Amino acid sequence: MAQLRVHFATNRNHLPDNKLEIFGKTFNPDGVAALRYGYADFGAGSKPSKVEVYPEEAAENGFKIKGSDRFLRELHRCMAGDRSDTLVFIHGFNVSFMGALAAGAELAREVQFDGRALNVVVFSWPSDGAAVPLMSYYSDREDARASGPALARAFLRLKTFVTEELGPNDYCQRQLHLLAHSMGVYVLRNGLQAVIAKEPKSLVRLFDQILLAAPDEDDDTFEQDDKLKPLPYIGRQVTVYFNPRDRALLISDKTKANPDRLGSDGPRLVDMLPKKVVLVDCRNIAAGADERSLHSYYINSRAVSQDIAAVMLGLEPDMIVNREYLLAKRAWRLVAEAPN
Repeated sequence: MAQLRVHFATNRNHLPDNKLEIFGKTFNPDGVAALRYGYADFGAGSKPSKVEVYPEEAAENGFKIKGSDRFLRELHRCMAGDRSDTLVFIHGFNVSFMGALAAGAELAREVQFDGRALNVVVFSWPSDGAAVPLMSYYSDREDARASGPALARAFLRLKTFVTEELGPNDYCQRQLHLLAHSMGVYVLRNGLQAVIAKEPKSLVRLFDQILLAAPDEDDDTFEQDDKLKPLPYIGRQVTVYFNPRDRALLISDKTKANPDRLGSDGPRLVDMLPKKVVLVDCRNIAAGADERSLHSYYINSRAVSQDIAAVMLGLEPDMIVNREYLLAKRAWRLVAEAPN
C-alpha cells in the first residue's frame, strides 16, 4: 500500500520527548486557542511511521515562516498536485492524539471516490482518551467547549489563506469538506460561535459538504442562533447521520442530564429545517459496524463510507444508492450494509 499522509492541527500540549503520543491530554500551555501543526505518514498499519510537528516559527530563505503557513502551503500542494479533495475531521469523546490520527488515516483509506486519494486534516482537541464513564465524559465536554476558540482560529486562518493569499491562478479546483463525529460536533458548535463573536462577517462558505456523524449535540441545535443554526452558511450542504439505537448517546441523554440528542433521532423539528440539511438514518447498518455502542458506524461501516463518498462527490440525495426515503421523517435511511 502506498504511503498515506494525514495532516493535523491541535491545541493539545506538545510532548516532544514522548514518542508514543507526541501530544498529551491537556491544552497547549500557551493557551487553549494556541495551535500546533504537522503531519503523520502511514503505511498499511494503524500506527504512523513518522510524525512531523512544524516549528511554531522557522527561518526559510531569509524570512520567518509560521507553522500554520507551512501547513497551509503543504495542504495546497497536495490538493493541487493530486487534484484531490480534503476532508477536515473533528474527532469525538475519549480519543487520544494518536487515536485521532489513526481514525484520520482510516477515513482516507475507506472514503475513496472518483479514483483519487482523499486528503485528511485532523483537528485534535484534548479528549481524555480514557474510558472512565462519568469523569472523563464531563472533562471532555468541558474541554470540547473550551476548544471552540482554537477551531475558530484555524477556520479564520484558513479563510485568510483562501480569500487573501491565494492568487487567481492558485486555485486547485478541488473541494474542502468537514466531518465531525460525536462530541466533535459540540466542538464545532463552540468554534462556530467563537467565529461569530470574533468576526461575525467571516461565516463564508469555505466547505462544500459538512457531515455530522452520530452528533452528541442537542436535537434543537438547528433552531438556535447560539448553537448550529448558522452552520449552513459555511457549507453547501449539511448531512446528519443518526441512529435511534445509539447506546453511547442514550447514556449521554439519560445519565448526563443532556437534552435529546441530534445523533439519536435527528432534529426535533424536521419541518423547520433549512433545505441545505439532509438527514440519514443509519439504524440498519450500525450494529454490524459497531455492535457494542452502535456509535462508531461512521468509520466501521462500508455502507456509510460509500455514502460519505457519494455525498462529497456532490450527488443529489435521491441519486445516492442504498437509500430509501422516509416521507414522514423527511429523512433517508441506509437500507443495508455494503459488501466488502
